[in-house]
Amino acid sequence: MKPVSPSRKSAPLPAPRRRVLAAVLGVSLVAALTMQAGRAREDDLARELPRIRAKTPAEAIAGFKLHDGFHLKTAATEPIVTDPVSACYDADGRLFVVEMRGYPYPENSPTGNVRLLEDVDGDGAFEKSTIFLDGLSWPTSVVPSEGGVFLAVPPEILYAKDTNGDGVADLRKVMFRGFGTQNVQGLVNGLIWGPDGWIYGTSSSNGGDITNLIHPERKPVSVRGQDFRFRPDGSDFEAISGGGQFGHTFDDWGHRFTCNNSNHIRQIVLEPQSLRRNPALAVPSVVADIAVEGPAAPVFRISEPEPWRVVRTRQRVADPAMLAKLAPTERFAAGFFTSATGVTVYRGSAFPPEYRGNAFVGDVGANLVHRKRLTANGAIYEAMRADRDVEFLASPDNWFRPVNFANTPQGTLLLLDMYRETIEHPFSIPEPIKKHLDLTSGRDKGRIYEIVPDGFVRRAKPALSLATTVELVNHLADPDAWWRETAQRILLERKDLSAVTLLRAKISPESCPLPQGRAHALWTLSALGELAEGDLSLGLRDPSPRVREQALALASDRKDRSRELDLAIAGLASDADSLVRFRVALAIRDDTHGDASRPLADILRRDAGDPWMRLAAYSSLDQVRAAKLLGRLCLDVPEGISPAPPGLADELAELVGAGGRSPTVESLLTRVSEDSVDRQVMRAVIRGLGRGLQRSGGSLREVVAGSPRPDVADRVFLRAARDASGDGDVSARVEATQIVGLGAIGLALEVLPALLDGRRPAEVQLAALRALGELPDASVGRVVIEHWKALSPSVRREAAEVLFARADRVVALLDAIEAKELASGELEAGRQKALLNHPDGAIRQRAARLLAGSPQSDRAQVIAAFKPALLLEGKPDAGRSLFQKTCATCHKAEGQGENLGPDLATVSGRTAEDLLVHILDPNREVLPQYLDYSVGTDDGRVFTGMIANESANSVTLKRAGGVTDVIPRDRIETIASTGVSLMPEGLEKGLSAQDLADLVGFLRSIRPPSSRSK
Repeated sequence: MKPVSPSRKSAPLPAPRRRVLAAVLGVSLVAALTMQAGRAREDDLARELPRIRAKTPAEAIAGFKLHDGFHLKTAATEPIVTDPVSACYDADGRLFVVEMRGYPYPENSPTGNVRLLEDVDGDGAFEKSTIFLDGLSWPTSVVPSEGGVFLAVPPEILYAKDTNGDGVADLRKVMFRGFGTQNVQGLVNGLIWGPDGWIYGTSSSNGGDITNLIHPERKPVSVRGQDFRFRPDGSDFEAISGGGQFGHTFDDWGHRFTCNNSNHIRQIVLEPQSLRRNPALAVPSVVADIAVEGPAAPVFRISEPEPWRVVRTRQRVADPAMLAKLAPTERFAAGFFTSATGVTVYRGSAFPPEYRGNAFVGDVGANLVHRKRLTANGAIYEAMRADRDVEFLASPDNWFRPVNFANTPQGTLLLLDMYRETIEHPFSIPEPIKKHLDLTSGRDKGRIYEIVPDGFVRRAKPALSLATTVELVNHLADPDAWWRETAQRILLERKDLSAVTLLRAKISPESCPLPQGRAHALWTLSALGELAEGDLSLGLRDPSPRVREQALALASDRKDRSRELDLAIAGLASDADSLVRFRVALAIRDDTHGDASRPLADILRRDAGDPWMRLAAYSSLDQVRAAKLLGRLCLDVPEGISPAPPGLADELAELVGAGGRSPTVESLLTRVSEDSVDRQVMRAVIRGLGRGLQRSGGSLREVVAGSPRPDVADRVFLRAARDASGDGDVSARVEATQIVGLGAIGLALEVLPALLDGRRPAEVQLAALRALGELPDASVGRVVIEHWKALSPSVRREAAEVLFARADRVVALLDAIEAKELASGELEAGRQKALLNHPDGAIRQRAARLLAGSPQSDRAQVIAAFKPALLLEGKPDAGRSLFQKTCATCHKAEGQGENLGPDLATVSGRTAEDLLVHILDPNREVLPQYLDYSVGTDDGRVFTGMIANESANSVTLKRAGGVTDVIPRDRIETIASTGVSLMPEGLEKGLSAQDLADLVGFLRSIRPPSSRSK
């Protein structure tokens, strides 16, 4: 018998070894497949992200589309200039140019420069280029001064000068230090001369605490949320009102404008010196977005969006079927202002007259220049698109980056093109995309163009450094602003008092027909310290309303005004020009030379509907004058004159209350409690008094309790309690609820909790919560917790605000969590984080123990769970309803909602996946202006919200539902960012995948107003 040959097959492995080997092989296979898929995705991404070729200067200029009657003249291109972001002319027409070559990364060896360009033959093209100053990190701005320049080189502002005539700075002196550098797109910039002889700048979003190195003994000045100005000799540095990112300009009349990303033109309306007159005045804003079309207005680009933008907004949607369905316009964020820069008012004479005073704004993301017409609209300007369905200037070249402008000595406009392949913050580009880009591409390129009208004839090159005093004074009446401003600057630098007589002659319309020249003469006299009251009186009588406006601005700061001058100012309260009346309201002050309430009443009867006019009038009041003005307008109105609207009574009463408890407050309370007073006016005054007294650290209930006739005021609160609990008009019930909260605590705690019933209108519930939140009573926390489960999500958000406002309520909340009355998961992730980081150590430790078992927010898991929504068809109509319930408390879309977050029309071009990610993970990418802040006050309260405004007197927080808290600075003890977005995590709770698909479908269906109206 032959032996059996062994089989070629291996003997079977034991089961455990088989499982191990299978697992190893499985992991290897998965890894191999994953690597293969990754390489495939990388290859796909590489194909989708081709680099864009730069155009030669000749190719680039040939592609521009300009408004009829204009053309571009090349003033300088690489290598004569690279990466220009700011420029200014010296007295002889030489051009200093800031080159921000290091954008967008910090550099170990800074490469930023200031270049000095010279047009030797006067043909408008710069032939000679000298490195004036190098080795600068992220320089952003330049302004001339005394033969040298001031430069913004964050964290510093420095002065540099060439003292030996070789074109290279040999003097370099740091003047101010402390500007933030954390965000390359939020750096200090915009240095410009003001009409008053100060240099102004914008702090942008980085802010900072600024040390004056000329006077290091002085306390640093915070410029967070504010701009600044300084005297050229360094003797003064001040924080002023502000609110821009990159771009800063004056018009001919000293009105100041900035821009900020989508907010392409903003006007600075109220300055600190006006607000300091009334410390009790807490203003909600000092800046106005003045674009008629809205901050994020439509733009008409002619360039194709860069591939990386398409891919980024599409977020690499992996489903080819879905990609095939997407229209090109739906695959990128385009069609709106997203990166407004360099707003500049054109102030020359070379362009046709209708262009004078227009504002020009670049959009570096859309490769275009936009034009706005500025017209007076009450106390401020409105800015309206000047070119229908086209832009003033646009390029098909994606490298065209119009970052800034300058008015020229020729009366034309200079255009600075940074000329970069990509302009974007590195953090805003996902890493897989960024690997295919070179964000420094173009650092060796740059172009400067001059926008000139067809048939333009150049004027002679300036040589003002050698001009005589007579010549300089005459140049104040030049039709081109550059000559006027430069002549004024040199006169101030020379401190030439021999100019005074000549300047005084220029105030007269007979000797100086140009109104701008007369205004410059007034401001120059003031800066020299030689402005007489007679000069001002002549200015107040000037036939031009703009000159009258300048005279009023100068008179506002004059401390030694005579009776005659005060009466002349008051006499302009009935001026036909609204901007003049606004300045009158800012100029009127105490009653030493007459009753200030009379002219202010005249202004407010005419302009009560203008919020800026009201704020200007209020800045002129103290407690007694506010009460007197309230009486004139709302209570003791002469027969035949209509009373002012109740809103005015509310605001004036708040000013009365903010002055603190006094006989004036008690007298006003007694007066409005009379049955003869209109009920709406009575409610308005009660609400205003209550809010004002709270701001001053008191309360209306204390005043009522100490009143000789408390029964009179009590009737008001009892009537309000009945109205609040009734079923009348919702707005009247809200007003009544607010009044109940200002009265006796016992009555408030009897009435307000019942108003939290879910069957009550949401507006009434919210009013009741806010009224409860103001009560200094330990039971408030329990009251809110007992009603928590019946509150809707939007109302719960306000309830959480009430609970987190005081430490005793936080303790009540933790008690409820420990007793299982309230699940910790019902709190938003941001609120849980606030508990874990609470300043009170005991609360912090207890929260850590109670929240230890809470599921931690994993946004990646949430996003993965809702990915199926991308495969569903979204129904925009259903999504619109979800928007109104979930998003409208913070966002506006199709004219509905609140302007807290961005207008959602600006995200309609994003892909479905991109929108889903941002809805579910709001903290993935947060712009600084949308960070949540916490402000603690001296009475133990904590307010949270987005900083909507900062002024000399107050900080304004805004949160969901359009609720604002205006907090006086003297009450603030702490202020800090929470580090998270104002938009909360967890919006997906209670929503299905279909709900998310519907919401995304609605967001992508939104069109700009111009599209919807067609």
